[in-house]
Amino acid sequence: MSAKRSTSSETESTSTSEEQHSNHAADGARNRSDSPAVPIADLLKQESILRFAGLTEHDSQDYRRELERDLWCRSSAPRTFKDVVKALPAASSGELWATNEFIEPSGDVDIDAIRSVKGLDIEGLEQSSGSALETIAQRSVADPVVEVQDHQDIVDERRKALHALGYDVKFRWQIASDSYTIINPQEAYLPIISALQQRGEDDVFGWASYRDWGGLLKMVVVCPSLRRVVSADEEDLEELDDDGLTAATLENEAPETVVYGGLQTGYDFRGTQTLWARPVLFFPASGTVLPDTGKRYTRRHYGKATDAAHERANNRTPINEWWRSIYDDIDTRMVTVETAIQRSRAIAYDFEELPFSLQECYTYWGIAKKYAERAANRAQTIAHPTTRPTVFNIQLSLLIALLEEYNGSMASNSYQEYIEVAGELYRTPSMMIQLAMQEHDRQTTDSTDRVLPEDQQTLSDSLEDLIDLPGISVDSEVDLSNKQAQRVQYGVQRQLDHLG
Repeated sequence: MSAKRSTSSETESTSTSEEQHSNHAADGARNRSDSPAVPIADLLKQESILRFAGLTEHDSQDYRRELERDLWCRSSAPRTFKDVVKALPAASSGELWATNEFIEPSGDVDIDAIRSVKGLDIEGLEQSSGSALETIAQRSVADPVVEVQDHQDIVDERRKALHALGYDVKFRWQIASDSYTIINPQEAYLPIISALQQRGEDDVFGWASYRDWGGLLKMVVVCPSLRRVVSADEEDLEELDDDGLTAATLENEAPETVVYGGLQTGYDFRGTQTLWARPVLFFPASGTVLPDTGKRYTRRHYGKATDAAHERANNRTPINEWWRSIYDDIDTRMVTVETAIQRSRAIAYDFEELPFSLQECYTYWGIAKKYAERAANRAQTIAHPTTRPTVFNIQLSLLIALLEEYNGSMASNSYQEYIEVAGELYRTPSMMIQLAMQEHDRQTTDSTDRVLPEDQQTLSDSLEDLIDLPGISVDSEVDLSNKQAQRVQYGVQRQLDHLG
């Protein structure tokens, strides 16, 4: 039974008018014998790594000599930073429609379907309105397809176009609220060029890793001029004595290690509300990236990022100034790099005294078993004795294990979470071993096997507290020199061509 028109109630099912038309076109195309035969992967890559050197075409695209030639992060024909940013996909906002299945294509209301809806008091509705359901339906001016006003469809125009040509490819990233403002990579990252040029940085290099056709991106920008040389002189460890610790034994003639400053940044078109950036350290002899001590900068998806006057009027920093402030923060924090690295080499975890192994320790930090096993094996091979690796060794071995074993995208959140563990070891070695102890105590069934004092309610970030913890040694390991560490990394990097 039907009646013409209906109320304007909408269902939760959503689709765009463009998508409806594309579905019909795609179905027709796939049913034709002359449907497209070119694989979609040949037209658009679902995930990829784009390497760059130099900001623009006017800059040198030569890598620094300190960057080994066969590292995975280099390219024999790199693009410029500008070209990589322009190649990244731009999201667009599409119209969003809701289909009301209680209205037939003719516009008539399906009375029987409405009467069968559970929980809808038809009798109460008729009494309160003073009209029969059929009469209410006759007066309705609702449509079978209604435009959604409080949400928008965030789509990839490239894949939508291919979908219209018959390719079986999804083109939607998310359905966002009407307050969501798209910050496309071109709007977000092209202002980095002027920000770095104003600081004299034109020979940057790095890479952009993306997945989901660019819906999720992580990009590393390395600034070679933000260069520090880390030595192993005992003078550099005097600050450790102030914390009540004794430095681990140093080699008499420890070589230098070169470290560059840089930033990592990313965005997500699939629901995350922010663009973000943070400082990182880059070791050019190995291509290893370590999250630094700097804070994480975020920029929400609203406003007009590239309109300086508009942003200032709304108490927000214009995006080119935002990037300059991030660069200046990285520059400032590079002063403390040497001390931080030396500190990580001065502290060792003694797994002869701890009631768990190094492999278990990695898993307590959230590292998957296969990466934990590989990292532990490498760390124990380097350490002397094998049961007392330094914090430097532990975080280094984790990064190497991930490069060797991780088969997913480097743009993924899982990969980011794993390297953040190495970053936390660099920043807070005291907190990290206590976290492992806490997790061990939570899992153990033997009360005599617990490590942390029963009255300890909170975890401490103070290095002074390390000397009170069982299984912590500060003078037991023959120091893992920077050169030794880099030789290990260098050998691993030769095996990483599959990442490109």
